[in-house]
Amino acid sequence: MYAPRQQPRMQRSLSQKKRDQAAARKQYNNEWQIGLMNAPCADPGFCCYAFFCGQCAAYGQRKLQMGPAWPSQYTCCNGGTCISGRCGEQSNPELCLCCEVVCCFPSAMATTRFMIQDEQRVMNTQCDNCLIGFMLLTQQIAFCLRCVAMVSQNPDIERLADAVDCLADLTYASVCACMLTQQQVQIRYRDNGGSIAPTGRMAGGVTTAPQPPMMQAGVRSGPQVVAQQPPPTYVYTVPPTRPSPPPRRDENYYPTV
Repeated sequence: MYAPRQQPRMQRSLSQKKRDQAAARKQYNNEWQIGLMNAPCADPGFCCYAFFCGQCAAYGQRKLQMGPAWPSQYTCCNGGTCISGRCGEQSNPELCLCCEVVCCFPSAMATTRFMIQDEQRVMNTQCDNCLIGFMLLTQQIAFCLRCVAMVSQNPDIERLADAVDCLADLTYASVCACMLTQQQVQIRYRDNGGSIAPTGRMAGGVTTAPQPPMMQAGVRSGPQVVAQQPPPTYVYTVPPTRPSPPPRRDENYYPTV
């Protein structure tokens, strides 16, 4: 008898899941309480703190965003990487979060941003996307110029690569500080019941979103994506055994008289 076999279920890849989440975030209709351009003026103290120590700001911001779900529901990058849930997050979440913000600072900051957007259904403005895209573009240009300078050994290209590197680093530090400040103000708006400042002062001319519920323990943040139906399962069984035919009589056999 053969053991019945079951066809394995088809699982969506991590990249497909990220594409579905990005498509779902485009349907959000709420806006950030402040834009990236206004973030330094909205909270100068926190912006300076995030500029000089972005890892510390990202560490405290993740715990503040998760609220009562910390640390029971914490996973590395909120389950967005292939190693999420395999780094011992439940045994030592403080150390794992510290390693995440130090070793993968851009991913840690983006993960907190996605969690805020999914919880409060907030979408980026065109100005925000332009600033973030310019930051990424300067990083790519600096990398390409550095490679060309290493191959050509041209001193002029070396100086140009150094200048673009300096511009890319300055843009990266400033935009990341503004992003962290923007996220901090949005979390403060949620925790204060729809008020940016503890005194209840709202930013003038900004359309406020309805107050969303706080992140609950046991519920992971993420856009609702319709899962694909698994393929039908086929179970193969062994067909019943056929009875053996009766023995054939020898044609040359004749009974004796």
